[in-house]
Amino acid sequence: MENTKLSKGAAIIDRILKILQGFALAGVIVAAIFIPLTLILGQKIVADASSLTLGVVTLKLAGDASAYLDEGNLKVSIVCVLICMILISAAAWYCIRVLREILVPMKAGQPFARGISAKIRKLAWTVLIGGGVAEMGGVLAEVFETRAYHLERLLDMDRIASVAYNFDVDLWFLGAALVLFFLSFIFRYGEELQREADETL
Repeated sequence: MENTKLSKGAAIIDRILKILQGFALAGVIVAAIFIPLTLILGQKIVADASSLTLGVVTLKLAGDASAYLDEGNLKVSIVCVLICMILISAAAWYCIRVLREILVPMKAGQPFARGISAKIRKLAWTVLIGGGVAEMGGVLAEVFETRAYHLERLLDMDRIASVAYNFDVDLWFLGAALVLFFLSFIFRYGEELQREADETL
């Protein structure tokens, strides 16, 4: 009875993951299409970039935005964001693929089949490396976006002594990877117990 419930639940989860995998692939394709468009439509992007967000404050730029903006840095910032989207979507697609591989023996009612712990370790490494690269790309995007605005033209530099930039890095991927590594050890232990039970029978 328990194996039947496990099989049905795994089958439902697999169908949901298949749909999410399609969305992840679409994210890669859309972001890849926008990269050349960003490089081609630089002037249009500069014309539309008429606001600058500083923490909780958003500054609306008056007049011609191109007077305050560096087109090259703005385009590089947008391309960095799009590359991050590609990396995150690709990593999500791969993680979902591995999850679906894990579900194959579970659909057959075998939650501790040989090799599941190794697949969970693959997930952990993907989250760790993919998350780290995506965070670095996000920081680079912020750096280039900040450099795109000529702050000396926007601010009264006679009254402001200096401008400091503070970039935050979110380390969520470290925690997620550690949890997955821990799960891989649990499943490895379960695989050993399953192997011993099978040999006993």
